[in-house]
Amino acid sequence: MIVMKFGGTSVGSAEAIRRICNIIESRKEKDPVVVTSAVGGVTNKLVALSKHAGAGERSRADALIKEIIEKHDRIIEDLQIGQDALLASAFNKGVAMLHEAVDKIIDAGELTNERYDALVSMGEFFTAHMLPAALRAKGLSSRMVDSRSLLVTDEAFSAAHPLFEESKAKVKERLLPLVQSGDIPVLQGFVGSTRDGRTTTLGRGGSDYSATLFGAMLGVSIVEIWSDVDGVLTADPSLVANAYRIRYMSFHEAAELAYFGAKVLHPAPLAPAVDHDFSVVVLNSMNPEFAGTTISAHPPVDPKLEGRVKSIAYKEGLTVITIISSRMLMAHGFMARVFSLFEKYETAIDLVSTSEVTVSMTIDDARNLDKIIPELEGFATVQVEHNKAIVCLVGEGLKRTKGIPGQIFGLLQDTHIFSISQGASEINLSFVIDENDLPKVITRLHAYFFNGDLDPNIFAV
Repeated sequence: MIVMKFGGTSVGSAEAIRRICNIIESRKEKDPVVVTSAVGGVTNKLVALSKHAGAGERSRADALIKEIIEKHDRIIEDLQIGQDALLASAFNKGVAMLHEAVDKIIDAGELTNERYDALVSMGEFFTAHMLPAALRAKGLSSRMVDSRSLLVTDEAFSAAHPLFEESKAKVKERLLPLVQSGDIPVLQGFVGSTRDGRTTTLGRGGSDYSATLFGAMLGVSIVEIWSDVDGVLTADPSLVANAYRIRYMSFHEAAELAYFGAKVLHPAPLAPAVDHDFSVVVLNSMNPEFAGTTISAHPPVDPKLEGRVKSIAYKEGLTVITIISSRMLMAHGFMARVFSLFEKYETAIDLVSTSEVTVSMTIDDARNLDKIIPELEGFATVQVEHNKAIVCLVGEGLKRTKGIPGQIFGLLQDTHIFSISQGASEINLSFVIDENDLPKVITRLHAYFFNGDLDPNIFAV
């Protein structure tokens, strides 16, 4: 049994859906369970719709509802599945649910996280009914199974946490028998429900997270994540045209890359794979013959090859906060006082660097900065710099490899580096630069560390 998750671009058109139906059919003997995202672009429209509804803008909301329905209508017509009775019934129900979700927001005059979840989850609802109809048109037995009947979460709407054991019991009871009978179940990614049946969403990376959660509950050995790239690359291809595909990665490497901005992955989906020891394979639905990137606990790579840079990621749009105070010197409790303010205002910190009287940190969410800074200034001098970026080099054993920092910073003598972090991780060396320097820094580092002398067991060259 395998779990296959398809992202928005993979289900973004009738042609794309035909293509993934062929991919699913090719995995039929492996008893696939399919998890789908919303049609590409639909979630953004639903987010905009929620804002118009929250502002009471009925005419703009109605116009967006019409766009969303027509987009799905065109795909259904192109796939020639409009006569499928199950789809027709579900589609009518979905349209009614969409109108109802908008009406509740407008009538209440307020957009709460709960109402937001009920609305933005509709994209996955439509896709998870269209895809089985397309599979049935190919002669495959397939049905939609509502994730809300399987994935039980807490009540943290828009960023819900799954209740694993309760959900696993439902999956074993309701989903597993369908697979064993030869059906191909199609489920919504990103979506769950509270114990009392209210719709929740899992936040960023939610569809991938759903796939790995279901994989863990079903006890699979592989979860396939299908997107529009050939796998995890050595750098962002928008900055480095000759970026290479990485054949194998460890979970730790992938998690570091995901946290520091690699767009193929989000950190949360890797946790169930780590806990339950199955592989995650990143594949391209537009190029299904490619082997992609396999992420596992024990990638088949020669240990002697540890210590080389595997990939370069970056995270932009950051703010650097530097706190200077002589009270730090030989004092206990100072750092706790600083971090408690960020906790108080629910602001996550990415990277921290300290000296005797200075601590520098980066954040990517500056919404509460106007509240944090005055409180920090009550006991320290504070400097704030915007438009910064973290560059992160990842590879197993980098910390234990001599000369890596010298090589990096020797290449960047003309670049202002605001802070550096290494020792906290065996596999990560990170530093902060101006956003404007990103193209120069990434291309220069990639040209040096990936100069053609690459091991074909690790990289597709």
